[in-house]
Amino acid sequence: MTIEVLLGWIASLLCTLILVPQIVKAFKTRHTDDVSMYMLIISVAGNAFWVAHASMTQNIPLIVGAGLISVMSIILIIFKYLFDKK
Repeated sequence: MTIEVLLGWIASLLCTLILVPQIVKAFKTRHTDDVSMYMLIISVAGNAFWVAHASMTQNIPLIVGAGLISVMSIILIIFKYLFDKK
């Protein structure tokens, strides 16, 4: 494994972990009023483009990281619909 690939995996791991605390907190508290829906939508869209770009350049760490961030953002969107006060 080259240093570039190793750094890519480390970056993907760290960036992917960024939403885990928010998902855990939202699940435990059933509260997502302070989470921005616009941020989540932009996150899904931006990471979808990163997945497309990474697929074209065969950048596996980026495909995995951006794909997982998109999934976690979608989970938070679902939590917002379920938990936000109407």
